Amino acid sequence: LAGQIVMPGLIDCHNHFLRTSLSWERLQLDPAKSIEELLALIGERVAVTKPGDWILCSSRWHETNLGEGRLPTAKEIDQVAPNNPVYLPRGGHVVVTNTRGLELAGIRPNSADPEGGQYVRDQSGELNGMLLERPAFTGLTRLLPQATVEEQKAALRLGIKAHNQRGITAIRDPGLTAEEMRVYQAVIPEQHAMRTSLLWRVNLGMTADQREEWVAGLAPVSGFGTGWIDIWGLKITMDGGVEGGYFNQPYANNPEFRGIPLASGDDLSRIAGQADGLGWRVAVHVVGDAAMSMVLDSFDVAGLKNGGHTLEHAFSPAKGEIERTKSLGLAVTLQHSLVYGLGGNMVTYWGPERAAACTPSKEWIESGILVGAGTDSNVTEFDPWLNLYGFMTRDTENAGILGPEHRISIQDALAAYTTGSAGILGQETSLGSLELGKNADFICLAKDPLTCSADQIRAMEVQRTVVGGKTVYERSA
Repeated sequence: LAGQIVMPGLIDCHNHFLRTSLSWERLQLDPAKSIEELLALIGERVAVTKPGDWILCSSRWHETNLGEGRLPTAKEIDQVAPNNPVYLPRGGHVVVTNTRGLELAGIRPNSADPEGGQYVRDQSGELNGMLLERPAFTGLTRLLPQATVEEQKAALRLGIKAHNQRGITAIRDPGLTAEEMRVYQAVIPEQHAMRTSLLWRVNLGMTADQREEWVAGLAPVSGFGTGWIDIWGLKITMDGGVEGGYFNQPYANNPEFRGIPLASGDDLSRIAGQADGLGWRVAVHVVGDAAMSMVLDSFDVAGLKNGGHTLEHAFSPAKGEIERTKSLGLAVTLQHSLVYGLGGNMVTYWGPERAAACTPSKEWIESGILVGAGTDSNVTEFDPWLNLYGFMTRDTENAGILGPEHRISIQDALAAYTTGSAGILGQETSLGSLELGKNADFICLAKDPLTCSADQIRAMEVQRTVVGGKTVYERSA
């Protein structure tokens, strides 16, 4: 093809694809390099918004890129948005809001922390606007204006184009509602440009009996669908993220805190056992080492008979847990993009040793366990090439190189993004490589990534992806 490199299409096996696509319509805070600049961007949006209407921000930014290295407070946001409630998510586990948002959500100065969440307070005990984990911000998110079905469809079409332009030909979206799945069912067959594998989000707010009834009422089982769209299985979130992952040892910045387990071991073993018996695969979000031990114990108790179950992220395996993961027949999905984007907070919250040990990709791959690669967009950028760069260098956006002993080769990284992710999807016989009998999903590159050094990758010119007249993507490509 005129001297271009041809290779299999990349498969992002952990990408909140619909949420990523919708986020481009929200206020983008990435350009801000200080609290002042961030507040100015919010103020500009307030100026063209009716008093009382919501200011919705994208989650794809990080406070470690701000000069102050911290989140804005409710009082600071009040300065530019006194009459508009502000929804300012950062990643998937933290939301910041202003005083108006706290009031509308019913969060009062004397409100007790919800189970599995935290209303964060400053040193004086006053609410600072930070809401940690879903139980803490559900009261806020249920008030947000929702995109219409047609708006969601339009966003998904734009998302397909933008991801295709970066070489992504298949995604696995971990954690959707029935309404969101219907959006996929309407768009994917008409486009034939992105293979999608969808996961139901298990609502941990239900009682154990309610969850069992809900799972029993799900008609199709894992793998139901076509070559373009299928149902992968169930998604369970076992603990928090960087700020709330459940660890054996206390956090470096808070000796009284070890993180937040969002489900009990008994809950998980009951869900996993029922799901496995019905033919459902189960994917479990797990960050901290204590959470991972709980998950593996629960899977052991459940006595799983079917394969295909996965650990999502698998950040911090304790000694011997990689071997136990393999003995249980589990696979893992890894996202260095999380280390790249959140490395600064990992150092702050966990300490440099745990931050450097996060996502031991080399150990996971050398163990022989099936490893797939993804980004966890929209928590981080969806760009696969930045992610591949991170896998092979262990570089981060603002914390330098963390854990160089966990570097993997570009060949291993590409394998995780192709054949590995195809295996996670359960489509290793039809996707992931260019060979007879498989779907010919391929991409063309002007330069062979196998011959590019890390310095060459970093030195390439900034490129922009423009979708629908908007710049939705910009970085050193």
